[in-house]
Amino acid sequence: MKKELKYLLYSHLVIVVFLIYYLFDLITLLHDDSYSDALLDVELNPHDNKINKPLIIPKIIHQTYKTTEIPEVWQKGQQSCIDLHPDYQYILWTDEMSRDFIAEQFPWFLKTWDNYKYPIQRADAIRYFVLVHYGGVYIDLDDGCERRLDPLLTVPSFVRKTIPTGISNDVMGSIPNHPFFLKVIGSLEKYQKNWLVPYITIMYSTGPLFLSVIWKQYKRWGLPEISKVRILFPKDYKTHTYSFFAISPGSSWHLDDAKFIKSLADHLILAVFGGFLIFLLIFSLEYWLYYLILNSSFIKSKCVKWFKLKFKGRKRKDSNLETYKFNDV
Repeated sequence: MKKELKYLLYSHLVIVVFLIYYLFDLITLLHDDSYSDALLDVELNPHDNKINKPLIIPKIIHQTYKTTEIPEVWQKGQQSCIDLHPDYQYILWTDEMSRDFIAEQFPWFLKTWDNYKYPIQRADAIRYFVLVHYGGVYIDLDDGCERRLDPLLTVPSFVRKTIPTGISNDVMGSIPNHPFFLKVIGSLEKYQKNWLVPYITIMYSTGPLFLSVIWKQYKRWGLPEISKVRILFPKDYKTHTYSFFAISPGSSWHLDDAKFIKSLADHLILAVFGGFLIFLLIFSLEYWLYYLILNSSFIKSKCVKWFKLKFKGRKRKDSNLETYKFNDV
């Protein structure tokens, strides 16, 4: 094997090892092991609606918005959560309230909070902090309540599963200072990075992808029962008669890049074809680079050989210089 090819292969190996190391937690999401922590039907729908376990998550509902002026499209869902839970405390966290809360209770995070580029990143972050401090249930404004949340309060913490893998941060519940959410808020500074594409930056710095990665890290080496994060599955989340929530139309933060990424799912064949074209382009560039290295090495070796022959490798008898003067000495 030519040494140029070896160098090229070794450089690719280094890149692959680095990417596996750097993206290992994302890769682990390919294995969906959420079923072992699923909230069971017997827990969520007890016989005769009698809950025989104590409610350990505080009866608090948290929601967030820029101001107290909620858009009309979400008002019905918001009111359904309030009406179904008259014995719960309801807190709507506005932008101003959220920053004041962080400044007072978690001042070490205020610099990161102020440096977030997108408002949704702060809306993501505040939900983790209020669950750590107060406990309770966080619910996105577009998640209207269909039934009482009491069965969900019998476990130390819960999140909802996303398809095909991972978890979301639009509905979450926890006792105060649960170790998982303590790990979440402790990881936010580390994951504050700009990935150039806004959708990816948001998802992987504070959003569901970030939460899924931290969840994978948290449960990697096993946990005692009290520390587990229980998983609310799709059928219990929405669309069924016994589901806890119903989704209102509209999205509060998706930008054009997010719409493009989501549209790929609607044009799967075109997306796959585009992927193959990108692969062929990369392969062509690799081949061109290898060809360039080989040819540059070939040209270089020829030039060196010519130089040696021209100036250093000639024997005396091949010289064009006259020699009679030396013979006369």
